[in-house]
Amino acid sequence: MNKKKKINEMFQQSSSLEHKKIIDDKTYLIGSAGKMLIVDSILIALDYSAQPILHLFDIKNNIYINGMGEKGQGPNEFLHPTSLIHSSTNSFLIYDLLDNTLKKIWLDSLMAGNVFYEKIMNFNSISNSFVFPTAYDNYIAFGLYESNMFKLIDQHNNDIGYFADFPVKSKEEKKIDHRNIALAYQGTLNISPDKKKIVYVSYYGTIIGIYDIQSSVINQKFLLVCDYPMYTVQNEGSGMSSPITKEGISAFRDVYVTDKYIYSLYSGNKISELRERAFEAKDIYVFDWEGNPVVHYHLDVPINNIAALPNDKKIYAISNLPDPTLIEFEIDL
Repeated sequence: MNKKKKINEMFQQSSSLEHKKIIDDKTYLIGSAGKMLIVDSILIALDYSAQPILHLFDIKNNIYINGMGEKGQGPNEFLHPTSLIHSSTNSFLIYDLLDNTLKKIWLDSLMAGNVFYEKIMNFNSISNSFVFPTAYDNYIAFGLYESNMFKLIDQHNNDIGYFADFPVKSKEEKKIDHRNIALAYQGTLNISPDKKKIVYVSYYGTIIGIYDIQSSVINQKFLLVCDYPMYTVQNEGSGMSSPITKEGISAFRDVYVTDKYIYSLYSGNKISELRERAFEAKDIYVFDWEGNPVVHYHLDVPINNIAALPNDKKIYAISNLPDPTLIEFEIDL
């Protein structure tokens, strides 16, 4: 485990990238850009703050297809979708945080203008922040648990076990209620295309972990800790809170994966100085699945999220220019 190094010091290879607008930004309107996913030649982007919830872009022909999906509790509506997961060449999954459900959507229906999903699993815990299907006919979940970071869930919705934990900085911190630790060490994740490995990056401490998934166990494969979340514990009554202090930094903002590489989007800005702008990022650190640093890309504009082609030749992102705009960066890995 590497500690106390600045993340940029780990990378011998670096490159500056210039963005290119590929689609007329007057053809679409995005509120708050969320996770993105590339399925075949279609890029899907979540919109966290507006309707429609899903935006579809044809990145082969560079056109905006449509926006669709509504918030609500009716048929084929969504409450709070937080992640997009590759399923096949014609389908993908959405994890809906507020109803704890994994939903499967077919691209054919979206391309025809219809939102139709199949509920794959309704999980019985409100503590799951992310859930992914694995290669072993079970599910890996990450969330606000009383112990550990991950748990495995079988096809019958039974917990197999809890695994791994956050790399807290001291014995004193370990004494804190684990749910407070989980709140402070919140992050985002992505699962490898073969669904046998998962990567975690932290929102408020520069931490990246890679974990091997097996049928009944999860093992830490790689861990990098450059700095830790800076937070206080503020629990009142039944409420729990771990607010980041004014000295805290915004660290990783998104992570996207391909067969070969992990693309981690990094800010490094102090929240108290830049406020909302602290959550925009201009650096992408690329690792392989062994945790080896590959290349550091410095971007000419700040972005909010990332996706990469399976052949690792282009990165896509949404940047406020000043309105949320889909852009691309050409790379050669």
